[in-house]
Amino acid sequence: MAKRDTAVSRHKLVRRALEVGVAAAWLVGNAGALQAQSAGGAIEGTVRSSADSLPVRQATVQVTGTPLGVLTGEQGSFRIVRIEPGTYALRVSAPGYEQTSHPGVIVTGGESIRVDVYVQPTVIDVPGLVVTASRSRERPDESPVSVSVVDAQELQQRNVNDVGEALPFAQGVVSNGGQLDIRGASGISRGVGSRVLVLLDGHRMLKGVGSEADFEKLPLLDVERVEVVKGSHSSLYGTGALGGVVNVLTAVPSETPETVVRGYVGTYDTPSRYRFTDETLSTAGVGVQHSRRIAGVGTTLFLGTDGSEGFRQNGGFSRWQARVKTVFGPDTQRPVDAFINWTQRDADEFYTWLSEDQPLEVEPEELGDWLRETDLTIGATLRPLMTQKSSLQIRPIFDYNAVQNHFHDSDDSNRSSRLAADAQFDIAPSFGQAVTAGVEASWTDIRSSILVVDPSILDLGLYAQDEIRVSDRFRAVAGLRFDYHGATSAESDFVVSPRIGGVYLPSQSVSLRASISRGYRAPSAAEQYTETTQFGFDVSPILALSGERAWSGEIGTTAQVGGWLRLDGALFYSDFQDLIEPSPVAGQFFTFQFQNVSKARVFGLDTGAQVGLLGDQLGFKVNYLYLNSRDDRTGEALPYRSPHNLTLTVSAFRELVAVDYLYRSEVEEVLAYPLDPRGPISVMDLRLSYRFGNWVVMGKVANVLQSKYVDIQERNPGASRLFRLTVMPRF
Repeated sequence: MAKRDTAVSRHKLVRRALEVGVAAAWLVGNAGALQAQSAGGAIEGTVRSSADSLPVRQATVQVTGTPLGVLTGEQGSFRIVRIEPGTYALRVSAPGYEQTSHPGVIVTGGESIRVDVYVQPTVIDVPGLVVTASRSRERPDESPVSVSVVDAQELQQRNVNDVGEALPFAQGVVSNGGQLDIRGASGISRGVGSRVLVLLDGHRMLKGVGSEADFEKLPLLDVERVEVVKGSHSSLYGTGALGGVVNVLTAVPSETPETVVRGYVGTYDTPSRYRFTDETLSTAGVGVQHSRRIAGVGTTLFLGTDGSEGFRQNGGFSRWQARVKTVFGPDTQRPVDAFINWTQRDADEFYTWLSEDQPLEVEPEELGDWLRETDLTIGATLRPLMTQKSSLQIRPIFDYNAVQNHFHDSDDSNRSSRLAADAQFDIAPSFGQAVTAGVEASWTDIRSSILVVDPSILDLGLYAQDEIRVSDRFRAVAGLRFDYHGATSAESDFVVSPRIGGVYLPSQSVSLRASISRGYRAPSAAEQYTETTQFGFDVSPILALSGERAWSGEIGTTAQVGGWLRLDGALFYSDFQDLIEPSPVAGQFFTFQFQNVSKARVFGLDTGAQVGLLGDQLGFKVNYLYLNSRDDRTGEALPYRSPHNLTLTVSAFRELVAVDYLYRSEVEEVLAYPLDPRGPISVMDLRLSYRFGNWVVMGKVANVLQSKYVDIQERNPGASRLFRLTVMPRF
């Protein structure tokens, strides 16, 4: 007890010190902002398509050699202010257009210069600038690590109901029973730990007892793009970024009032031999989003509801969502962004099938199993300082998560609240150099009926990174982060995570990259403290559980041939220490415990290609991921990793018709039910899309060939064929 009291006191002291530090940073930032308000000139103009002179919205316009940049508005317009006198170049990038440089822009003090930029359309998706890989704007081919981008257009075209549905078609990403896995870092853990860090506009979104990623809670209509950074990235993002980072970035409110409605209906087609009801199983949902600006204040409002009867017994759900986002000031100098997300979800619980011959049914006593989850997130981004050479961002956030489970053999409830903040300072001391430094803190309080104690968790982080443009063709980056993790009745962790990398551009169309970094993930409360019995399985706690660590490295290249072919590939290697995996307890049948695997490694090949033919009439996207994983303790493959993973998308007539194909080879190792038959996963979807005026009508047939397969989770059948119609009008 004395040890626990000492730890709690230490946490309070550190917490207070951080609050004082953030307050001091705020004061310094405001002082700097006041000094810079009257300095410099401005660049304004429009970005238009060279094909038809139409404005290009959501294009990124950046002043090279500075941290200044902005997204174009509804009419393709932009304005960048507080630029010191001098001669600059503008770099413009937008999805669907070739990246363009506009040199020779002369800025004089106190004046505004107008520049109109024309960009060339391309038949392949060329990502614009990304921010997640280095916490600053950069082109994907100038990043020393592999980055995949899913933009708003692709989310719409794929006709998905949440962001997570589209990510398995991103290069290097697979889905293990709904849990995101990047390059084989994750198996399955049924919501009790994620090795992929999920961010919403830079805010950490892993929460709850399991610290899991739930993409259903993230906005869909408001997404500008999703950035996937692969490999260990703890040098910038700390705990959780062991396998990679997914950052969901939302759009700024539109300059003119805009209302978007998305509604869908669908039905499941259950194979007759497995049919368990004569009723039609349906799914439906509707969401309404309104965005506008008034007197320099932009607001986006969203309200939606959806639900499904599911394709199997006890597989339905209903969900309500609400979101408010408010932006103060112009795009270039927004002093405050604030948002509130609320989600409530009621769902039936399908755990395992009744039998292999009745895979869509459950045991009769399980028919009443259900779950209710309520989630509330309040966050903001404050920018008290933004000049040409320096900027300060402060991101506070509050999360509340409550879950009630009713199972036939048990009831449990979990509540967690998290208060966190991070402050990031960027400075460009000289042309071609950018230094990023920051501090993060998080305090989590948990109350749960299935944990041996109700823990409090403190996470602190301090990081710095230096990017140097050695020449026009070579850029190097080095970073270092210190993390502290402390939890009730458990040993504290102090972790150092370095990073080094570089990128070389032998030509404008080819880039070579290499990096090595260290990753870290603290154990979740569910992994460390759970003591429960569910569905005949016992789970026991392990307070001595250590955090996971990994060394991750890669060498890769990106090449673009004209506007019709883009190639990307990388060889990667990850060496894991103390990997946390669910393991049977020796000598105890049906008893599991989350244990540290002494050592494990994953290496493989991550490749992707985009091809555009016949103008924009025919397109191909193919991704292939090869994994070789081994538990060095046993010599066996790590559980639930498929060695071969393939996705293919063929589209025609400007995405009017598209076919998606996903293949995963049979996993080499499982934990529970090892004698169950398993096979590869092979699923094909058909999509149709038609636009007329401000309306988009989309049809989708998921699992069009009615493939029978078992999901990576144990005794969980894959979804039956689904017919879905979606309409999206804009007003």
